[in-house]
Amino acid sequence: MSPELLEILVCPRSKKKLVLADTATLEKINQRIANGNCREISGEIVSQPVKEGLLQPDSGIFYFIRDGIPILIYENAIAFE
Repeated sequence: MSPELLEILVCPRSKKKLVLADTATLEKINQRIANGNCREISGEIVSQPVKEGLLQPDSGIFYFIRDGIPILIYENAIAFE
């Protein structure tokens, strides 16, 4: 993701800055997915591993990046503790 795009992206709910998720965060999320206990905020089970994503550090909301496109729909995000 380009630094210019990352600079302007914000959480659609809180309007706070998003950061690229680090490797440790992605590993934790993928472990939850592998264990079958990862759900979107909407309640849908997440079954596909993630390669990249955006995190709002203050709220712990994780937004997926699929095929290079940030999915900034709150209901499709996951709450990451």
